[in-house]
Amino acid sequence: MDEKAEEKYLKAGKIASIARELGRELVVEGASYREVADSIEFKIEQQGGKVAFPVNIAVDIVAAHFTPSSSDSLVFKKGMLAKIDVGAHVDGYIADTTFTKEIGTKRWAELIKAAEEALEAAIDVTKPGVRAKMIGGAVERTIESYGYTPITNLTGHSLKRYNLHAGLSIPNIMDDNNDIIKEGDVIAIEPFATNGAGRVAGRKSGNIFRMMRKREVDDPKLNELIEKIYEEFRGLPFSERWIAKQVKKPKPAIRKLLRFGVITTYPVLLEIEKGMVSQAEHTVIVTKKGCKVTTR
Repeated sequence: MDEKAEEKYLKAGKIASIARELGRELVVEGASYREVADSIEFKIEQQGGKVAFPVNIAVDIVAAHFTPSSSDSLVFKKGMLAKIDVGAHVDGYIADTTFTKEIGTKRWAELIKAAEEALEAAIDVTKPGVRAKMIGGAVERTIESYGYTPITNLTGHSLKRYNLHAGLSIPNIMDDNNDIIKEGDVIAIEPFATNGAGRVAGRKSGNIFRMMRKREVDDPKLNELIEKIYEEFRGLPFSERWIAKQVKKPKPAIRKLLRFGVITTYPVLLEIEKGMVSQAEHTVIVTKKGCKVTTR
């Protein structure tokens, strides 16, 4: 990795970590999902970064892929287990990080700790030459030591410029993934722990989208929006909230873009046995002897 790219990854990590900690302060009983997401995203931009994907707010049995819409009135309530996933980029070089917070109670403190400790265990074993499944094994052993189950069909992932999921998967169990971690790899490690079955599924859209292909349609205004999405997001995920800043009626526009095959949607992922889910995540750069965490 060249020096300039590393500098941008590190800057993105610093920006994402500051925005994440703001989110930790803002997630309290009575706070609006939408205002929290908007505030975190604004904090990223205020620091000179760009938002790599919409802030994900996954509560209780939801594991991933939900962000509030422009008209959402959802608020955080006492007892909720909230996972806040934050992404920032600098010139396309991405940082991805997550925390879990229980609101006003301490029922799920051990579940939160299981994911956090699994993340640290995974970071400790990450170095060149290690197989991805060995990282997954560290996650699995740690989570199971707390009496919980890792989510098997959610994984960490490699990052490249303007590419959030760049091909390499980092499992949360000791599976058959024999991919070898190399010096210079940038990976997001994200353990998920649950008291459920350890799998997620979902179909309903969570207000998060990504451009699949750029094409012209028979609607000039829609073509303008397609051009804006292409130029602004460069293939990274975006939200209905962001499109609402571009057009007066975002939801019909999004439905048309989905119908024309221009964009795709991310389904909300729920634990299949309605188990509670915790998550922790850092982005790391793999170095000669280990790895450098960009999002501390």
